[in-house]
Amino acid sequence: MNVTASFVDDQDEDGYIWIRRFEDEAQSEALYAAVYEHDRGKSEIGPVALDLLIPQKTVVTGVVPTPASPLR
Repeated sequence: MNVTASFVDDQDEDGYIWIRRFEDEAQSEALYAAVYEHDRGKSEIGPVALDLLIPQKTVVTGVVPTPASPLR
Protein backbone atom coordinates (compact mmCIF):
# COMPACT_ATOMS: atom_id res chain seq x y z
CA MET A 1 0.00 0.00 0.00
CA ASN A 2 1.54 3.31 -1.05
CA VAL A 3 1.10 5.98 1.63
CA THR A 4 1.59 9.17 -0.37
CA ALA A 5 1.24 11.63 2.50
CA SER A 6 0.70 11.71 6.24
CA PHE A 7 -0.44 14.70 8.31
CA VAL A 8 -1.49 15.64 11.83
CA ASP A 9 -4.23 18.22 12.33
CA ASP A 10 -2.83 21.30 14.07
CA GLN A 11 -6.36 22.26 15.20
CA ASP A 12 -7.37 18.85 16.61
CA GLU A 13 -4.98 16.75 18.70
CA ASP A 14 -6.90 13.62 17.63
CA GLY A 15 -6.76 14.54 13.94
CA TYR A 16 -4.61 12.45 11.62
CA ILE A 17 -4.83 12.35 7.83
CA TRP A 18 -3.12 9.94 5.50
CA ILE A 19 -3.36 9.67 1.76
CA ARG A 20 -2.99 6.25 0.19
CA ARG A 21 -2.54 5.82 -3.54
CA PHE A 22 -3.86 3.00 -5.71
CA GLU A 23 -3.60 2.55 -9.47
CA ASP A 24 -7.28 1.59 -9.68
CA GLU A 25 -10.15 0.05 -7.72
CA ALA A 26 -8.95 -3.49 -8.44
CA GLN A 27 -5.55 -2.75 -6.88
CA SER A 28 -7.25 -1.09 -3.91
CA GLU A 29 -9.42 -4.16 -3.30
CA ALA A 30 -6.47 -6.55 -3.68
CA LEU A 31 -4.29 -4.60 -1.25
CA TYR A 32 -7.09 -4.21 1.28
CA ALA A 33 -7.63 -7.98 1.18
CA ALA A 34 -3.89 -8.68 1.49
CA VAL A 35 -3.56 -6.40 4.52
CA TYR A 36 -6.88 -6.56 6.34
CA GLU A 37 -7.83 -10.17 5.68
CA HIS A 38 -4.39 -11.64 6.41
CA ASP A 39 -4.12 -13.60 9.69
CA ARG A 40 -1.50 -11.21 11.08
CA GLY A 41 -3.58 -8.22 10.05
CA LYS A 42 -6.59 -9.60 11.89
CA SER A 43 -4.84 -10.89 15.01
CA GLU A 44 -1.94 -8.46 15.57
CA ILE A 45 -2.20 -5.25 13.57
CA GLY A 46 -5.98 -4.76 13.47
CA PRO A 47 -6.58 -4.75 17.22
CA VAL A 48 -3.75 -2.26 17.83
CA ALA A 49 -4.93 0.02 15.01
CA LEU A 50 -8.53 -0.07 16.25
CA ASP A 51 -7.38 1.11 19.68
CA LEU A 52 -5.93 4.22 18.00
CA LEU A 53 -9.09 5.12 16.05
CA ILE A 54 -12.11 7.13 17.07
CA PRO A 55 -14.77 5.40 14.93
CA GLN A 56 -17.30 8.23 15.13
CA LYS A 57 -14.67 10.67 13.78
CA THR A 58 -13.27 8.37 11.06
CA VAL A 59 -13.91 9.50 7.49
CA VAL A 60 -12.78 7.58 4.42
CA THR A 61 -13.02 9.46 1.14
CA GLY A 62 -12.04 8.55 -2.40
CA VAL A 63 -10.50 11.40 -4.36
CA VAL A 64 -9.16 11.88 -7.88
CA PRO A 65 -6.16 14.15 -8.51
CA THR A 66 -6.62 17.07 -10.86
CA PRO A 67 -4.60 17.16 -14.09
CA ALA A 68 -2.11 19.62 -12.51
CA SER A 69 -1.61 17.56 -9.34
CA PRO A 70 1.85 16.06 -8.75
CA LEU A 71 0.02 13.03 -7.29
CA ARG A 72 -1.11 11.87 -10.74
